[in-house]
Amino acid sequence: METSHWSTSRLLSTAARLNENRDNERLRSIGVTHSGVTILKVLATVGTMSQVKLARTVRVQAQTVGKALERLEARELVTRVKSDTDRRVTFVTLTDAGRLLLEEVQQGEHFTFGGEDFSEADLRAALVGVINAARDGLLASGASEQDLAATA
Repeated sequence: METSHWSTSRLLSTAARLNENRDNERLRSIGVTHSGVTILKVLATVGTMSQVKLARTVRVQAQTVGKALERLEARELVTRVKSDTDRRVTFVTLTDAGRLLLEEVQQGEHFTFGGEDFSEADLRAALVGVINAARDGLLASGASEQDLAATA
């Protein structure tokens, strides 16, 4: 694949697609999805939370997160418990098995560029820098925060 003449936008979108495909393949081999890993990461960071708040945090519909939680609960990666005071509220907790699986996923989050290894954190930091620089340039040229929010 000859990429030397590609625009930065095309390079970024191609890298994103290839990275997502690589991640999907790796996650499929251990039996989880991107949405499942996202949920596990949120619970590992925040702790127990209501299913509704979890859905808001990962920015999906409650029904969507419910389906993902069913799969995670079936594998005993999370537990769901109804509130004692309000049976409409369900609390979600990461299990020890969920923590172990998340550690396994995170150990595989390394990238090789030109023979050098970078952690996902390194790549994310570089991408955040690119995004912030592009955003700042657009704002300086007259774009509004609303215009930029619509593209995020």
